[in-house]
Amino acid sequence: MRSKTGRFLRAAMWPCLASACLWTAGCRDRSGDDQVAARVGKAELTVKALRSRMEKQGLPQSQETEFINNWVNEELLAQEARRRGLDGDLKWELEQIGNQLLINKLIEKEFSDKVRITDDEAAAFYEKNKSLFTVEEDEVRFLHILTRTQADAEAALQEIKAGKSFEETARERSVDSFRGKGGDTGFIRRGDMIPELSRAAFSLAEGGLSPVIRSSQGFHLIKLIGRHVKGETRSLAEVRGEIMQRLRVEKERKVYYDLLYQLKGSRKVSISPSAPEAGRN
Repeated sequence: MRSKTGRFLRAAMWPCLASACLWTAGCRDRSGDDQVAARVGKAELTVKALRSRMEKQGLPQSQETEFINNWVNEELLAQEARRRGLDGDLKWELEQIGNQLLINKLIEKEFSDKVRITDDEAAAFYEKNKSLFTVEEDEVRFLHILTRTQADAEAALQEIKAGKSFEETARERSVDSFRGKGGDTGFIRRGDMIPELSRAAFSLAEGGLSPVIRSSQGFHLIKLIGRHVKGETRSLAEVRGEIMQRLRVEKERKVYYDLLYQLKGSRKVSISPSAPEAGRN
């Protein structure tokens, strides 16, 4: 009588044995990257495709067997679904998905080849459009640490006074969303922060460090690193990223519509007279 353990081990080993058999059988047919790692019916997974797909997913070579097994399982199920005619309603959706993936690749390549933003372009845009970067209200920029207890805040304050950088202390001790940026909040208007922080931030001199501040959120430390007064113009260094993004969007839009115009001029396109008027524009 066969033991349950023996049956279980054989069942558990079957996927690995199956993939090994598929690999071996396929590898006899071809050589190099064209070797077949697995085959399900007429569907094949070549060694080249296997390596390419694993690389795209960031998978190590040690997971080859698992990847092959998963491919076999998915192919078996997909083929069975097609055999039952379940793909009929999906043909349009699958075509749309395929088209969108191709379009995305095309657009990405067009942008990569044709969209370049230089520092000179950013500087020229800044000089012509300084009014866009006028400060509308007083605002401050500071580094921030939030802790759950006063003891933690006091410990952080002592570390900073002893010479440890505020940024490093924030990364290690703060529990707010700015910790990953060393506590840098960027510029904030008075009305966009809680009153306790607003009073402290607007009373500090640039470079000044606050004592521990208590609020309903916890315990805070701040260090003022910048200030803007209403009517000032932000510097190019501050807004360079914003300008680069604005220029990129403008150039990408132009590349996109230039491509469409070129394609419409080089392809025969016809729209039935009975189609909606909007479709002929």
